[in-house]
Order: sequence, then C-alpha cells, then structure tokens
Amino acid sequence: MSRFAKLTLALFAAVLIGAPALAQTVRIGYAPPVYDTLDYFGQFAAGFQEELTARGVDVEFIARASTAEANVQQQLDIVEDLIVLGVDYIIVGPIDYFAIVPALQAANEAGVPIFVINHLAVHPEESNVDVLAYSGYFHEVGGEVTANWALENLLQAGDEVGLMYAEPGNQISEARVGSARDIWTAAGIEIAFEHYAYWEQARAFDATERLVLAHPNVKAIYAGNSAMAMGTATALAGMGRSDIAVFGYGAVAPELDMIWEGLIKGAIFRDSQSSGRYIAEAVYNDLNGLPIEKQYPLDMLMVASREDILTKVPVDALRLMENWPEVEAELARRGN
Repeated sequence: MSRFAKLTLALFAAVLIGAPALAQTVRIGYAPPVYDTLDYFGQFAAGFQEELTARGVDVEFIARASTAEANVQQQLDIVEDLIVLGVDYIIVGPIDYFAIVPALQAANEAGVPIFVINHLAVHPEESNVDVLAYSGYFHEVGGEVTANWALENLLQAGDEVGLMYAEPGNQISEARVGSARDIWTAAGIEIAFEHYAYWEQARAFDATERLVLAHPNVKAIYAGNSAMAMGTATALAGMGRSDIAVFGYGAVAPELDMIWEGLIKGAIFRDSQSSGRYIAEAVYNDLNGLPIEKQYPLDMLMVASREDILTKVPVDALRLMENWPEVEAELARRGN
C-alpha cells in the first residue's frame, strides 16, 4: 500500500472514531519555474502554507525550482525527484503547459496527486493526465486587459510599441504578449520591435537601450512578466526616456514599487496568495474526503496608478513593497 493510501485510510479511520483528522505530516512537493519570496510562486507558497497550518495540517513543504525559468528539462527532473521522495502531493507551476505532461503522467503512474498552478485551462483529454485541480487564470486575458487599457488611456492608431517575449515558442509568453499584439495591430498600432528576453531582467535591460535607439518613437513597451518589465523600465530611466510607458505582467512587490514611483506605467495583478489558499483548501478537502473544485480562478486586475495600488492590491502584498511605510501611512490616512 502506498504512503498516500495509508494516510487516506488513517484519516478515514480518524473521522469514524472522532479523533483529530490529521494524525501525521503531509509531505508536499512544490515545483515552480522560479522561487523567490517576493514573486508569484513565492507568495503562492506563503498563502498555501499559512492556510494549511491554520487548518491544523502538519506540513513538510519541499520546494525545488529550476535554475532558469526556461529550463523545461530541469523542471521535469525535479518532478521525477519529488516522486522518488515519496511526497503525498505535488504542486507544479509549469514552465511549459504541454511539455510538463510527461511529468504529470509519471506522477499519475506513481499514484501521487497533482495540482497545477498559474494556469486555469484543464489539459485536453488527449494529454492523458489526471490533475486534481488547477488554480490560476487564462494568460491571454491579462494581455487583452493590458491592450484595451492602453487603447483607452494612452495609445492611438499610428503609435509605435515594442514587445518583450520570453523564449521563442513559449506558450505563456505568446498568450500574454501575443494577445495584446493582435488587439493593437487591429487598432492600427504599429509594432516597432519584438524581442526575446527569456523572462530575465538583465536581458531586457541590455536589449532596451539598443532597441529604443533603433526605434526612438516607441510610445510604450509591453513586457510579458515582472522581471522583463523592471529591466526595461530601469534601462529607460537611465536613458532619460520617461516618455516611454512600460507595461508588465505580475505586479509583484518590486514591480509595484516601480509603479508607485512612476517608472512602470502598469501591470496585471494576480493574487497569488489567494491561489495558495485555494489549493490548500483543496488539499485539506482531499485529505478529508470532501469534494474539491476542478478550477480555482483568479481575477486579472490592471494596476496603473498609486490609487490602484491602494485600492486593488491586498495589504499582505503591499507589505512586501519597499515603499510600504509610505503606502501604510496613506492607507491609515484613509482609515483603511
């Protein structure tokens, strides 16, 4: 009998006799593409662990991330390692939605329940994978929100924009940035350049100066994640090009700081701590034989001003900002 089957049997017996439902440590394997306490996946982990602890679950949390956000093979190997370790559940934030399928299949074969985060779409039936639940959003929605906000507030037909993707062929990057590109081109916006910065801040920084020198009339640059947006904005600040608006995707704490300071025009915010709480609830329910949802969606909110930061972003996320003392004082002034 597998470790998970034994745990399930013990939990069932505990419920029957009225004993505490969770009698032993639950081992959670976590395989995000990157892991930093300030980023989406770090904040997911914080919300997840906090919620399970509040529900009385003793958790051993084993987090392992790739050394580079584009390293798909390393993420596959990490999931395999977590299976060998005999964890009770695995949570994956796929670098590549389809390339992760072999790892999900391996977990299914080993009898380890899987959760997928940072995605809301259920894998198609032909993928032959069984995922307990998904928590996240449709990446293209964030690009659509960004594109439409910019058309309503900043851009008009004939304006030039630049685009920053991850690596060629990355589905997430194409969904986020490509959806905005399609809306803008249909509205008469000209795409001055498209560049691949591999999700990395340093690559975006290095590329921005030469791209802007080659295309000095760009009015905005849209980068498909927080790191690339921050690299782009830092380079533009050094060039004295505050006239070029930067749009990001993620609104993690350092990115919120740059919005607060006027260096980034706006970014999509997704409440990753809420996603962590959703999956913690799903784990708790699964342990106790209760039903769980297949999909736990997150709202996609455009944060494009200090006012948006103060009114749209949860306080737990704001506390991570370097500008938190100023933010806190403003919240207090408003009676929040």
